Amino acid sequence: MKERYRLNIEEIEWTLRNVQKNFDAINDTLEMRREPLGDTILNNMLAGYRYLNDLLENGVTPLAKSELHSLLEMNHIVLCGPDIYARKEYSKHIQATADRFYNQEEFGISDIRKWAKKHKDDSPWKQAAGVYVMMVSTPQLFIEGNNRTGVLLISHILAYYGKPPFVLTVDNAKAYFDPATLAKQTNKDMFGKIYKLPKIKKHFATFLEAQSNPDLIIRI
Repeated sequence: MKERYRLNIEEIEWTLRNVQKNFDAINDTLEMRREPLGDTILNNMLAGYRYLNDLLENGVTPLAKSELHSLLEMNHIVLCGPDIYARKEYSKHIQATADRFYNQEEFGISDIRKWAKKHKDDSPWKQAAGVYVMMVSTPQLFIEGNNRTGVLLISHILAYYGKPPFVLTVDNAKAYFDPATLAKQTNKDMFGKIYKLPKIKKHFATFLEAQSNPDLIIRI
């Protein structure tokens, strides 16, 4: 029987609130300044991590063809929050996001699924890094919130294999944000796919493994 895990939400919340308190100082070190970690963003991310626990408990894999809606839901949570009633004011955005997610021709979820299937025997760190970089590089998978949704997908992949999720910390923020910016600025053209993106994926996988914190995951 496969071992099962859940995320330590209390530890994740403490870590994110510490980042929030120190975000101005973090921003000063970045190559490109980031939006402050306000209460809405922080609370939506915590809701996203809680949603991952629901997925892990129920054995849901977001990149499975029949469960792609769970990946779309991650994006809705980080941008609009978890309250389905409060989402009414975002209905047009939510519909536009779904249309792009399922129907985008230049780059879409089917491309990420193909990559994930091809690399299913890679280490969890390499799998997580690969799907993240594919999601955030240009053209991006979602209209908005690709980085935050990517962090949740990374965390699900790692936790599924019993590895700690990725959570932003004061110590790892610069090492996360700067490569994420580079990935976002990299196009999925021939040059990017052959020369730039593989290097970014490799370095990001190494980073994910190095910053792993066992306090963020609980075996059940």
